[in-house]
Amino acid sequence: MGNEWQTRQTLLMRAKNQDDDAAWEEFVKYYHDFIVMVLRQMNLYSGDFDDLTQDILIKIWKNLPAYIYDEDRSRFRTWLSRLIRNQVLNHIRATQRRNRKHTEALEDETAESLSVITEPDVEKIIEKEWMVYITRLALKNISSLFSERAIEAFSMSIDGKSTAQIAEHLGVKPNSVVKLRNRIKERLVKEIRFLREELEPE
Repeated sequence: MGNEWQTRQTLLMRAKNQDDDAAWEEFVKYYHDFIVMVLRQMNLYSGDFDDLTQDILIKIWKNLPAYIYDEDRSRFRTWLSRLIRNQVLNHIRATQRRNRKHTEALEDETAESLSVITEPDVEKIIEKEWMVYITRLALKNISSLFSERAIEAFSMSIDGKSTAQIAEHLGVKPNSVVKLRNRIKERLVKEIRFLREELEPE
């Protein structure tokens, strides 16, 4: 592969080394909130998010050294999808077993309904949420480079506001809105490209 591939592999390859605490902390910094986003899309009880996220991160830490990239067979997010789905099912079943020790409540169908969600289903959620996550992270990273007015103009355009509406709200001319929006968009595209090269292991 070329230098670009080596760069994109950097964080994953470093995090595979369980003695590299800095790499693992960096990995957690980027993936913690993303995992929560995925769990939310799986319609899970929000009270389980913290414990589940920690369980998933521990599972990743334990299994990551054995993960082997194979461009033709296994993408990292496919591997991650399988791990998240299995860990969620294990968590739900363990919770049900604990609950049954204290009550004779009706059978909880949560695990049964989740079991029909296939790995490709979870991978689709991950693919969609990853792009949302990367875009938000990129916008956060570049926000300090622009004025609050410029960021507000761009955010309003993302929310579907017209140029005229934004101009009226900010008290500027429409062509100023276009310039602000395009300037941020150009820088945002570069930041997204950078993040994808740094964080996407496939």
